[in-house]
Amino acid sequence: MSSSIKIRLAVIGLACLAVAWILLGPGELVRGQESPKAPPGTPESIAAGKAVFFEYCSGCHGRRADGRGPQSLNLIPRPQNLRNAQFVKYLSIDRMYASISGGVRGTAMPAFEMILRPEKRWSVIHYIRSLTADDPINLPNGLDRQMVSADAKDPVPATPQSIARGKTLFLNYCASCHGARGDGKGVISPNLMPMPRNLVVVASWGEKPFIDYLPDSRLYESLTNGVPGTSMAPWIKVFNDEDRWNMINFLRDRAREERSKADQISQ
Repeated sequence: MSSSIKIRLAVIGLACLAVAWILLGPGELVRGQESPKAPPGTPESIAAGKAVFFEYCSGCHGRRADGRGPQSLNLIPRPQNLRNAQFVKYLSIDRMYASISGGVRGTAMPAFEMILRPEKRWSVIHYIRSLTADDPINLPNGLDRQMVSADAKDPVPATPQSIARGKTLFLNYCASCHGARGDGKGVISPNLMPMPRNLVVVASWGEKPFIDYLPDSRLYESLTNGVPGTSMAPWIKVFNDEDRWNMINFLRDRAREERSKADQISQ
């Protein structure tokens, strides 16, 4: 690369940082921070969020927020149906803020922290939640639930035996939806909405697989209690604790295989 091109790239990079600093203010450029405290939702903030949603989000999520925007057919996985009360009410407000701010890897959901000021991100969340505020929700397919700490860690060593056990369980119980490879391409996946997640996708070279961005606690919570508003059922009455962790060990091992393949292709 010539020195003149390097200089121009450096100037462009500094210009982008300067614009972001002007738009967002200091402190907003750092990822991974805890989300700030949510301001209260008001009729004014909901109206402002609607305007932001139509401008920035409706192309994918649709003007009705039902996941059927003009770009949705080109995206894998499809955008979430934000009119799905069970799914939206299952999400904490902090998780929604994190998804809007940092994006969701392995999907087309981009990061908006460099585009939208915090108050605009919060206003979008208040608007989205207002769409299903009066909608009733049903309990998942099982009355038993297990509280899962946000800092829960996998207590089962990822031994060959654990991975093999997890693979057997996954193939028997999960592959019809998520596919034998964990890539979301099970035989019944086209009939499900939203479609099952590709758990092992590597979005681009140099990134971790999607599943490695998820903490142990979130994976265990989904396996244990299901994910309301999706076809992901609770397995608390089917698998014991150790077997749920065995499946997580298998999926993380599968994701490492996908990462290895991506690295080999890039070389």
